[in-house]
Amino acid sequence: MDAEELIAHVTDLQPRLIAQLQKASASQQLAHAFLFTGPTGRGQTLVADWLAMRLMCPNINEDGQPDGTCHQCQRIANHEHPDVIEIKPDGKSIKVDQVRFLKEEFTKTAVEGQQKIFIINGADTMTSSAANGLLKFIEEPAPGQTAILIAENKAQLLPTIVSRTQVINFTNVSPQQFTVVLRNMGYTDKQIPLVQSLTDSTQVAKDWLTDDWFAQVSQAILNLATAMLENSNQAFTQVQTTFVALAGEQADKQTILMMFAQVWRDVLLTKSGIQTNHFAKDWTQLVQRYDEATLLTVVNIVLAAPQKLQKNISFQTTLEATVLASQFKLAGLT
Repeated sequence: MDAEELIAHVTDLQPRLIAQLQKASASQQLAHAFLFTGPTGRGQTLVADWLAMRLMCPNINEDGQPDGTCHQCQRIANHEHPDVIEIKPDGKSIKVDQVRFLKEEFTKTAVEGQQKIFIINGADTMTSSAANGLLKFIEEPAPGQTAILIAENKAQLLPTIVSRTQVINFTNVSPQQFTVVLRNMGYTDKQIPLVQSLTDSTQVAKDWLTDDWFAQVSQAILNLATAMLENSNQAFTQVQTTFVALAGEQADKQTILMMFAQVWRDVLLTKSGIQTNHFAKDWTQLVQRYDEATLLTVVNIVLAAPQKLQKNISFQTTLEATVLASQFKLAGLT
């Protein structure tokens, strides 16, 4: 996203935090080092980029926002600014060599202006030696330097590092804010309830939009559940013809199974007289031929699928077995 979109997006996502940072910046009371902590997908990296813009933009508007149109803002949004130094884990952790690079950058003056910003993603993955190497530069920052550490687990960081940063805990965004963010991402109003039932992470939701993956999977799940309720022979074959191709990464497989569980919860709730809108589908007619106990058993079968996946049973085998066992139950064969 471009700079203006980023500013609007992060303000929608974390309005209270942005207001606090605006106030601190206006009164020149910003800390020299921050620790953004909490599960990924709550806007940590976006707030870091916003803060870099706020510190470097020459055209702060009356609302305390960077303008988003200047050369500084645009380069920060594109991760091309020479005075915004970013690192992320190399593999599973931040290595000593990466911290050595940071230490060298800490000793250099800014290429442009007087401000230099360091954004350290995955700070909780630093090795002990790497963290110790970073400590003294956080303790004794040079004028005009700001460090932003981003970590999921604060407990994995050295206590001495935590104590020298302003810790900002990123909490869940409200459902209303998340709805706005998802709509701005490109999700339709029909898709949003299902997204919200599966994740509260904006990053995860954004990843699902790649190659229209979410729309393809949700439609495939809808088709599969419908075929199963209609006792169609096509239900089993859909696993091979549709789902195997959609289940790339392990996270994709887990999401598909979560979505499969959600559709069957919706079916069961419909039987109980409760209408849901996760799939924008009225199941009323299809559930008439089944009793509630049968549908509850199917829900339990589907809910057990992720456990099989965790036992290193292949995704295809897991889903095929789940569909087959469910169809036997629906047909009254077990």
